[in-house]
Amino acid sequence: MNTKQMSVKLMAMWISMYLTAGIIALLFEFGPLKGMSLTAPKIIYILEVIGVLAALALIPLALRGFKKMVDRLDEKEYPEEKIEKIYMACSVLRLAAFSLVIEFGVILYYLINDTIGLYIAVIGAICSLFAFPTKAGIEQETGYY
Repeated sequence: MNTKQMSVKLMAMWISMYLTAGIIALLFEFGPLKGMSLTAPKIIYILEVIGVLAALALIPLALRGFKKMVDRLDEKEYPEEKIEKIYMACSVLRLAAFSLVIEFGVILYYLINDTIGLYIAVIGAICSLFAFPTKAGIEQETGYY
């Protein structure tokens, strides 16, 4: 698989996390989840704490942890196939972390009718822009063309 194919696959995954968030919002606005909300203060508090802690844990891990892993790949002399496999696995995990934060934020926003979920989703979305997959970025990070 070349860098062009890798970037296309990662771009499809990157776009799908936003489409999933949009579908969740549509389900809460117009679909079967319309009007669904939580009112128990303890459950709301627990969900808010989980959302904030997930964002605080997953976003730095996705950004900084990925960078450290890629830097280690560059230091070692792996064959291209192994570099490709490790890079794709790390990229999928990175996008999954952003996706989890964004989707949980959207669900939280609709379930508790509070803007904290929206803040979590927006922070995840902004940080995911740093993971925008491009052919040039993959070439620079992996060191092969």
